[in-house]
Amino acid sequence: MSKRDKVWLLGVCMILGIFLSVQFKVIQTNFTSGGLTPNQKLTQMSIELKQLREEKETLMRDVAEYDAKLSAIEETASQENVVIKNLRNELDKYKMVAGFKDVKGEGIVISIDNPPTDVNFNYDVNIVYEFELLLSVINELNAAGAEALAINDQRIISTTEIRTAGNAININSIPQAPPYVIKAIGNKDTLDGAVNQIFGIVSILRDRRYQVSVRKLDEVVIPRFNDILRLDYAETVDED
Repeated sequence: MSKRDKVWLLGVCMILGIFLSVQFKVIQTNFTSGGLTPNQKLTQMSIELKQLREEKETLMRDVAEYDAKLSAIEETASQENVVIKNLRNELDKYKMVAGFKDVKGEGIVISIDNPPTDVNFNYDVNIVYEFELLLSVINELNAAGAEALAINDQRIISTTEIRTAGNAININSIPQAPPYVIKAIGNKDTLDGAVNQIFGIVSILRDRRYQVSVRKLDEVVIPRFNDILRLDYAETVDED
């Protein structure tokens, strides 16, 4: 064998040696990664899989717990919404009773006006000077169960005054001239019967020559009290 052939053979052997060495290391790395044998690696992977399953179960329990808390919060919020809604309804009801809400419903409308001028009478018939007759009408309607009242769209509330002011009548401190239109919400038949009974207030007004009309309606609209009510002296009393 020539010297040249020996050199060539030596080079081939060295290349094969390096290749086999690299392959061995790759295989060793694949099977003994981290210094573990294949059995140890399998055991480690089993342990890690078990840990992952346990973590998953823990997360699932956490999700169920938070879901329950969310449901409880939603239920509480729903209950609070119901409470708030009920409180608002109660507030609206008291506002209506107090006269601070526009209201509508069945009822009656009474119109009262002075009689035409008659030269044969030696005195002037004027409802302004007999404003107590308007008070009598309001009293009869209240007694008959009126739920809301107004005169010339001035809502009648606890502080409303009805008294003469020159040639007009003050209602809620606003002068009102005839005719006076009284609106009442309630059972229309009951209200009509209260004012139209024999010798009742309508009969009295007509006997004194006032022009009076009474209409029963399926819907009467009464506006709210249109001012600010101030209480400077009255205070609430604690139930305790």
